[in-house]
Amino acid sequence: MKKFKIGKVSYTLVVVLVTALVTAWSVFFIANYYLDKSMDGSENSTLNQVTDSEENSNVVQNVVSREVVTQEEARIEAINKVSPAIVGVVNFANNATQGEGSGIIYKKDGNDAYIVTNQHVVDKGDYFEVVFSNGEHAEATLIGSDIYTDLAVLKVSNVEVETIAEFGNTEDLKVGQTVIAIGNPLGLDFAGSATSGIVSGQDRVIAVDLNNDKIDDWEMTVLQTDTAINPGNSGGALINLDGKIVGINSMKIATSSVEGMSFSIPTYVALPIISDLENYGEVRRPQLGVYIQEMGMIPDRLKEMLKIPTDQKTGVFIYEVFEGGVAEKMGLKAGDIVTAINGEEIEDTLAFRKKLYLMREGDNLELTVIQDGKTEKLSATIEPADQDNLS
Repeated sequence: MKKFKIGKVSYTLVVVLVTALVTAWSVFFIANYYLDKSMDGSENSTLNQVTDSEENSNVVQNVVSREVVTQEEARIEAINKVSPAIVGVVNFANNATQGEGSGIIYKKDGNDAYIVTNQHVVDKGDYFEVVFSNGEHAEATLIGSDIYTDLAVLKVSNVEVETIAEFGNTEDLKVGQTVIAIGNPLGLDFAGSATSGIVSGQDRVIAVDLNNDKIDDWEMTVLQTDTAINPGNSGGALINLDGKIVGINSMKIATSSVEGMSFSIPTYVALPIISDLENYGEVRRPQLGVYIQEMGMIPDRLKEMLKIPTDQKTGVFIYEVFEGGVAEKMGLKAGDIVTAINGEEIEDTLAFRKKLYLMREGDNLELTVIQDGKTEKLSATIEPADQDNLS
């Protein structure tokens, strides 16, 4: 038998080949093992991410859903709380119905109920009737009304009232906050209607013509909302989600080019007026006892005669001073120019009345005037107003 000899080179080659084969197999096995683990982890990670995403989405949807339900419940609760205090107000003249509006029961005293509404709802009426939320009718007495703020107070006697509206604080409202109007749009056929919207703006100033002479006589400070307020809603309530009165609905801009602009009288404006009407039957604004005119109506020649600068365009001209009035007592004279009230400059007669009418009996009044070519300061204490002449 022939024997073969294996040399050192051949032996070494065999060893290298075997070692390489074993190493390659080991690397393949290990790599495949970790690749499988990596794939399993990746799939699990992706699945977990999808699951987490779905769970987060469900949480968000549930939170939003709960918020919607909560606000809806709050609206319903607020409406149910206030609605029994909202009444219809019917204005009769010469035994005929001349208008219908809304009102709010804000106080009861024994068997008497006090109701606030708009002045224009009761204007020129000689008999008034209140229709309660349960359908009962009762005669109402007009306690007092105020054309400047469009407010009026009625009293109904010998009635049982269970629900009284609570006034809230208009100053706490935020633009975008939900508000609800409750009243009788288009009359008693739609009594107790509720519409919802948001606060669109605070402290809006609206110029109004009080005597239909196409000249603005007054500026009303109002709350703006996009809540639907229609004819018949006047005198009704604007409430927040706590069921508190934040405004008394008064007027609406409704033209072909303007939508969603409604206005309410803020509580901070309404409450002092309501108090005066209830207690005195009128708003006790101060009276100076003067006739006033716009500076723009005074010719330069008259200004020169009265030693008034011809370039004086602001302030109000004192046309006449009544005998025995506050103005006469404080030294005001015809021909004087009032330029400021209690240190606040006034531009015109509108601003003059607005600043003056915010004052009440007993307040200190200081007028800055141009008198005989000199600037003077005259002082007095406010006395009750004579409603026949408010200037």
